Amino acid sequence: MAEVTINNSPVHSDTILTAVYGETGSSWARFHTGTDFAPYGSTPASPDLFSVCSGVVVNVIDYDPVIDQKLGNQVVIRDSSTNNYWRYCHMATPSPLGIGQTVDTNTKVGVMGQTGNAFGIHLHLEYSTTSGWNYDDFLNPSDALGIPNQRGTIVHFGGTPPTPPEP
Repeated sequence: MAEVTINNSPVHSDTILTAVYGETGSSWARFHTGTDFAPYGSTPASPDLFSVCSGVVVNVIDYDPVIDQKLGNQVVIRDSSTNNYWRYCHMATPSPLGIGQTVDTNTKVGVMGQTGNAFGIHLHLEYSTTSGWNYDDFLNPSDALGIPNQRGTIVHFGGTPPTPPEP
């Protein structure tokens, strides 16, 4: 089992990869389009999620079970260094961010959850050349983050967490 430490982790504590980009099987129409992070070790069951880049929020989707949004509560961020897009899916609640808001790696984008078509609390993180959902446009988020694209990899956060606001 691989173990890595990165400064731009979407969770500022320990996680484990429970599904990785490109996997195939009955759970996915063609292939798994992202990397799934789940709490690991002493990480709370529904940890805060943070931007993995500096960028701008381009879309916020609030989950509505009536219209069958498979990816639940979502936020999409355009990465200012690559102009590619990061999509955070299955968040517990709608993102506190608004379209046009700028973010960095200490910006909270939401809380890990299980909305939409999700089996257990996790973050499904996608990386794409467009802000839409198209199989041909997806890129491997593990490669972009510099982590092994291997199920069971433990990811540690090595950066400086944001300073909590004063009461």
